[in-house]
Amino acid sequence: MPAIATCGISQAREFHSLWRLPALPLTERFGPYSPAARLAYDQELVISVPTGHVQLRHQLDPEILYASEQYSFRTGRSQSSRQGVTFFLEYLADLTRARSFASVVDVGGNDLFVARHLVAPGRHCAVIDPICADLDGQVLDGIRVFGRFVEQVDLAHDLPAPDLLICRHTLEHLARPRDVIAQWFQQCAADCLYVIEVPCFEHLVEAQRFDAVFHQHLHYYDLASFRHLLWECGGEYLSHAFNRQGSCGGALLLAFRRAQRPQPQPALDLDRRIRHLEARIANYRTQMNLMAELLEALPRPVYGYGASLMLATLAYHLHTDFSRLECILDDDPARDGATYQNLPVTVRHTAKVAPPPDSSYLVTSLESLRPIYRRIAELKPRRILVPLIA
Repeated sequence: MPAIATCGISQAREFHSLWRLPALPLTERFGPYSPAARLAYDQELVISVPTGHVQLRHQLDPEILYASEQYSFRTGRSQSSRQGVTFFLEYLADLTRARSFASVVDVGGNDLFVARHLVAPGRHCAVIDPICADLDGQVLDGIRVFGRFVEQVDLAHDLPAPDLLICRHTLEHLARPRDVIAQWFQQCAADCLYVIEVPCFEHLVEAQRFDAVFHQHLHYYDLASFRHLLWECGGEYLSHAFNRQGSCGGALLLAFRRAQRPQPQPALDLDRRIRHLEARIANYRTQMNLMAELLEALPRPVYGYGASLMLATLAYHLHTDFSRLECILDDDPARDGATYQNLPVTVRHTAKVAPPPDSSYLVTSLESLRPIYRRIAELKPRRILVPLIA
């Protein structure tokens, strides 16, 4: 698997290694357990010099990561994601209160959940997402669907030139976000408003959510690195907000436009940034080693709680495969009986299993840590292990 030669947000070609992750497993892989299948790849987290942007050194083929029968995430199916949509739409409403829009496009809109909130009389609305390949060219609920990668769509000719472009939790997946934003600036209306949301690396580091460093997320943005990306592309920052209850430790929302005049280059203390990140990663590794010992010593029986999409990376950092768990409990009845392709553990709906009193529990979905902890407390646990200092 070749390493990247150029930073995704600039032309920089020098990288400093932050963290080597040999045989990092793929996430979001539900299906029959396949111990012989290759579901792990060497990975490395690096920081670009001099931009200070954090990204993965190795980028897997999208056909491996996003095959429609494998890639599990859909916005409308996730309660936490729906809450994030509400936060995003409120931020968007505040930005657009004094303006009307004729052509709106949602880049990465997968199941059209967000776009349905933006349909309005006289407004052209579109979604672009390769996950929608089977719907390419169709119009659903007033939304034109492009089941392609955004680089394959000409925004100026395939649809009315957008004057509002939204993009939630997509730019972290794209190999060259600099090129994509440059494409937007060339093809959208001159006064187009761009509103994006990405996982916030600053909050991931603060929350010690390094299990959320995984193959699908090629880029790890915070406000400083995204503002550098805008400067590189000729963009102009307008405003931002943080959703600290968002996924992967928290989310960054940011509004921008094509710059009307040259913008100053953002300043950065790169050495200080590197020292901070390396110290936090070292702390996390120490913490995971301790948690692995505590997990091994938990009184039996032990149940997991929460069928996380990220379970494989959590297992990786805890140096386990969770095979000693009785099962993974989950409150979603649709998950009952589900298995992971790369972990020998079964998910059971909480209505189907009655753990005996004084059982021990491991929180296995860090995205839903607080509600899960409350649910476990109702089961009269002997011990609850949270593999995170939260």
